Amino acid sequence: MLSIKTTFLLMTKSTFRNNIISSGHGLPPTNTLSITYNYYHTIFLSRIAMKIAIVSHIVLDSIRDTEGKTTQSLGGPACYCGLTAKQFGFEVILATKVGKKDFSHANINVLRDHGININEHQMVDSATTKFELIINNKDSRDLFLLSKCLPLTVEDIQTIQTDCWLVSPVIDEVPTNILAAIVKDGGKKNFVMLDPQGYLRSIDLKKASSSRRILLLDHLSLDLSGITAIKVDKEELAALTGGLQGLEGMQFLHSTKGVRFVISTVNNVVHLLHNKLLYSVKVDVNTSDYTGAGDILSAAFCCSYLKEKDPLWAICFAAGTVRAALETKLTGLNKIPSKSEIEHNAYYYYGTVTFQKL
Repeated sequence: MLSIKTTFLLMTKSTFRNNIISSGHGLPPTNTLSITYNYYHTIFLSRIAMKIAIVSHIVLDSIRDTEGKTTQSLGGPACYCGLTAKQFGFEVILATKVGKKDFSHANINVLRDHGININEHQMVDSATTKFELIINNKDSRDLFLLSKCLPLTVEDIQTIQTDCWLVSPVIDEVPTNILAAIVKDGGKKNFVMLDPQGYLRSIDLKKASSSRRILLLDHLSLDLSGITAIKVDKEELAALTGGLQGLEGMQFLHSTKGVRFVISTVNNVVHLLHNKLLYSVKVDVNTSDYTGAGDILSAAFCCSYLKEKDPLWAICFAAGTVRAALETKLTGLNKIPSKSEIEHNAYYYYGTVTFQKL
């Protein structure tokens, strides 16, 4: 017979709700139900924190906004995904590299204060990857590569023990053989999520300067066998599918490439395709800095699904986390939202998400 603790850990929030109804005691007010669930959920899951391995280089970002103000910030998926995962109670393991000479102790301490550690083997004789981001307006930005760190090797990932993997290269640091090795491992939960943004980026070699503009490839041949979930924007979707867009492109990745969860972001709408059901959530927040929003979305979905095993809750928490981050109106890592704001938005989206049966 399962213990009360084990029984609870196997419940999703919807199961918890249905069990209360079937008990004959009636359903309490929504806020009471949420508080009760979250109380036990926090207590039990905090004792058995899952691990997420994030494969991506830490980046030093220089962000110039529409008013000409420049902000220096830690960045890249390693940071945005890592700090988001910590808000979901995950232990974060980074597969990353930074430069010994230009990655400061202050930056190491910032990450350590958030429970993310950089070890000496990840500090190499190379420059840290650096980007300059110029935000022109809401829908336009220019990205320039200032420096690039050494790529990851098999030795950098082979000893990692994790429940799941989130692979999100920024540029050239995750060779395809490393991605294949990660897929083969799969983690304890056999869950590998991919954001292919870094595979599409190339350097404009026509620019003879120390900072080179990043261009996007319009075609990408990438083996997606064994990838559990993928997050793409319209350019990435087109590149991976031979020019397909929208639902047609998502179905190609889902049915032809075998990706179980396909997340597509288009015009402030987050779409999730899973098992012939399309979920859609609108995240419409007016802000000048969307940097890291895609990373936050990926991490929130990954963590939520692994905890709840429910794609509906996962996409609501993912969208809710992005909305909470953008509503801060802050730049860089300062936009990582609080757990309470994440939950508030997730409950809202749970009541407004739309469905389409295919």
